[in-house]
Order: sequence, then structure tokens, then C-alpha cells
Amino acid sequence: MKRCLQQAASLALFCVSAASIAQTPTGDNFWLCKAHDQANREWLAQSVYSITAINKAYDACKKQSEYPETCKTSRADCDAFVDGRSTRPMWQCTALDFSGTPWLSDIYTLRDDAALGAKAYCMDNSGIPETCYINMITCRNINAAKP
Repeated sequence: MKRCLQQAASLALFCVSAASIAQTPTGDNFWLCKAHDQANREWLAQSVYSITAINKAYDACKKQSEYPETCKTSRADCDAFVDGRSTRPMWQCTALDFSGTPWLSDIYTLRDDAALGAKAYCMDNSGIPETCYINMITCRNINAAKP
């Protein structure tokens, strides 16, 4: 009888912990992950937990891809959302040339990449490309919290 109660308690504990792992997002705080295959198809999955979201995306790719052996994902393919807003940095920088023309970069997750992008854009499009320069003070994280 005692052994039966121990097994029942173990089973109940397992069911409770399994239910908490499979929890789906109920609010605006969640992880969104993606997996992709060699055909560049993407599968998205979200969960309250990052590891669950990444595993769900990978599992969906494996089940639905024409090339399941090529499915890939990583932590870099995941975004955390807090209050419905992505927490991933979104850097944008401005390069200037001697005439004072501003050249705005695309958005990058790394500030240095945004700075190099702005300078390259200036050098490709400015009438006086040899004068293009970047000052890191012109870079801003457009995804930063507003005061």
C-alpha cells in the first residue's frame, strides 16, 4: 500500500511538472523562436520558456520540412518579448560627409555593425565619399525603453 501511494505521488508530481513545462503564453511576456531549413522556410514557435519555444520551432521544422535533416535553430534565433515588445537591440547610426549630409544605416543588432553600415552607405552614395565619417554618438538603440 505504501509503495502504491509513493508511485501515485510520483506520477502526480510528474504530471504537474510536465504541465508547467508545456505552458503556453497567456500575456505579453514570451519567447518567440524560429527554425529554418535549406530551402529557407521558417517555422515560428512561442512559449513562456525559451527552451520550450526553441524546441517547438525545431520540432515543427523536422515534421513539416521537405528537408528535415537540414533543420537548424539557435538561441540567436529567439526573441524575448516583455509587455508585447521585443527586447532585441535595434541599432541605427548616422554617417556624415563633409557637406553635412546625413547617411542613415539600416537597423542592426550590434552597434558596431550599424556604424560600419552607415559609413559604407555614405561611401557608396555620397558625392564626396572620401570625407565620410562616423561618430559613435550618432548611434542609438531605437528599441530602448523611452523615459
